[in-house]
Amino acid sequence: MPALQRIFVKAYWSLAGVGIAWATFVLLLINPTIQRHALYSHKLNTNFWHNVSTPEAFGFAKGQVQPFWLDTADGEKLFCWHVLPLDVYLQNEYELVKAATTGEVFEELKGTVGEKLMRRDGDSRVVVNFHGNAGHIAQGWRPSTYRSISGIPNTHLLTCDYRGYGQSTLKNAPHTPTETGLITDAISLLSYIQSDLKHPSTRTVLLGQSLGTAVTAATALYFADPTSSDLPTDIVHPKPHAQSKKFEGFAGIVLVAPFRDLPSLLKTYKIAGFFPILRPLLGYPRILDWVSTKIVDTWPTQFRLQALLSHSLVTPHQSLHMTLLHARNDGDISFRESEALFEPLQSLMLAEEGASATEERRSIHGGERVRRGAFAYKKVEDARGERVVELEVVRFGGHNEVVGWTQVSLAIRRAFERKSLRPGLDVE
Repeated sequence: MPALQRIFVKAYWSLAGVGIAWATFVLLLINPTIQRHALYSHKLNTNFWHNVSTPEAFGFAKGQVQPFWLDTADGEKLFCWHVLPLDVYLQNEYELVKAATTGEVFEELKGTVGEKLMRRDGDSRVVVNFHGNAGHIAQGWRPSTYRSISGIPNTHLLTCDYRGYGQSTLKNAPHTPTETGLITDAISLLSYIQSDLKHPSTRTVLLGQSLGTAVTAATALYFADPTSSDLPTDIVHPKPHAQSKKFEGFAGIVLVAPFRDLPSLLKTYKIAGFFPILRPLLGYPRILDWVSTKIVDTWPTQFRLQALLSHSLVTPHQSLHMTLLHARNDGDISFRESEALFEPLQSLMLAEEGASATEERRSIHGGERVRRGAFAYKKVEDARGERVVELEVVRFGGHNEVVGWTQVSLAIRRAFERKSLRPGLDVE
């Protein structure tokens, strides 16, 4: 009996130690600087042993990827990649290999061989990728995403590390990534594509994953309605000529593992799928609400997507094709977040005359046939099919790996081609 008592005492103090450590962690997060370091995790990268200036080290062909610098509207320099589609690379392999210089980063994309190939092709398409938090441009599963998209014909991919990530600079106060800063980065990249590279938004798809979905939503709203009250007031705007042409909408917006807003997400979010942040406070709503008020970058994606859809509905020349895609086995962000994001968008769309909705869900036994083999599929569109919002919950892929899977590439293709594939066989 005394031995058993000692075991209980050790277990008690072990749990108490874990509780004290967790409480200390939460209290530290109230500090804005510590909070932003934890949220963006921009210092957690493998730059010490990865050379992102040599894309061949990440599985790309020589000359397929052009590293370059991008100047933001507020004076930061972002490290970026331009990934060529395989069909374009194959047709111009000799020229690309001859021009390639290992480890060289160009001061801008304009004037490079890859940019000339993109501009020369009047049917070229661009995917702009916004990655999640932590790491750098080529860390983890990210290269698999770029390689997957490079298989889509005539489809170039551009992606940049946000300020403070990887080799990108971080000169502006408060010298940590911020919500406004990341949005400024994204706006600067898209403005460069439209104004300097002369590539139209109607042949551009925005792809975001995790934190990148919040960046994507804010950026899409900015280009649709730069005066929206749902955007930060301190965004540094690009050159005036970037918005000189009438904005007709993007070819598509694909959000992989999105969330409604940061305060809501942190109530259920688990770091690496295991360590909860605010979930233990669910039984203490007053404390939880107080901690939530201390979050400095709230990333209200739900309101921004609603504002984007509302603006599109009253602007005849702006089309909208949006796909929310989530893995059911995502251990970091629950697929319920995507379902919660979709519902108000569906209600907003159905308020329009002639709009229609589709919903399919697999039974617990898997007996029902669901479009594209997904766990759940929902779609709402207006009478003319010019505004479409889809939700696809796939069964596998987790939080990070899924963005490089075929389902995401298919969503991008559908956005460009503006047609949905007919349901096919759904084989277990």
